[in-house]
Amino acid sequence: ATAGADFGGASVLYWFSDSQGPYMAGCCGAPGIVSGTLGVKNVFDDTKEEWPQINWETVVDRDPDVLVIADLTRRAQSAESAAKKIEFLESHPVTRNMTAVRKKRYVLLSGQAMNPTIRTVEGIEKVAAALRTYGLTK
Repeated sequence: ATAGADFGGASVLYWFSDSQGPYMAGCCGAPGIVSGTLGVKNVFDDTKEEWPQINWETVVDRDPDVLVIADLTRRAQSAESAAKKIEFLESHPVTRNMTAVRKKRYVLLSGQAMNPTIRTVEGIEKVAAALRTYGLTK
């Protein structure tokens, strides 16, 4: 996944669930492994919680290059599926002007790929492929 690519300039945000009080990845856990392996900047790596709830104004201030979005099948929170999350991002007045949203730079991952499991490897591969597709290699 990392052969021949330098993703050092790219910033990413990992959104797991909920649109009202969104759970975004902090420094650690599977997103930390993905970011560290690929050498990208998780915009919330300064947060020590695994999945802190972060308000949308703060998300917009961090303005990531790419949004890694969990595609969940459960219905426990608002905006669990990737389709609902993207619909929210593209229609919300605060988020629709973010760089990643305007350029439609989304990476869809299963919930398992965003938690520490063997599927984290799948997450690394999919994020690397998307970064290449989006022209975010040096």
